[in-house]
Amino acid sequence: MSASRSLADQAVVHAYRHLYRQGLRTIRYATPGRHVLLTTLRTSFRTAPRDEFDPSRIANTLRFLERAADATGFEHKIVKNLLFARYWELPVIAKESRMLRALGLGRLETQFRKSAYGHYNSTLERLNESLGTCLK
Repeated sequence: MSASRSLADQAVVHAYRHLYRQGLRTIRYATPGRHVLLTTLRTSFRTAPRDEFDPSRIANTLRFLERAADATGFEHKIVKNLLFARYWELPVIAKESRMLRALGLGRLETQFRKSAYGHYNSTLERLNESLGTCLK
């Protein structure tokens, strides 16, 4: 039992490493993007239960990232926009919206962000379902 458990854990670690390496190649090691990529991968792998781990979805995601790294086509634009959206979701960046709060729009900004990211996440889920990937 522990041998099969350790093999499953090892597969998750290998998937994390492969996704991180291929993601870095895709974004060409750009400074803000690599930090967002690392943060997104860490939170995804730490919060997702182990039974959701699907090797075929990981393989599809790796192929998607390889195509995104090869040329600046449709896949590259999707990855670029994903990282850009996740960048503005980071807590450090979200706290820097003092100007809107100074104008009295802090509460409205929070509602707009929740609504916009809700639609964004549902669109991303549909994309993942249609491509068989696990982009986050």
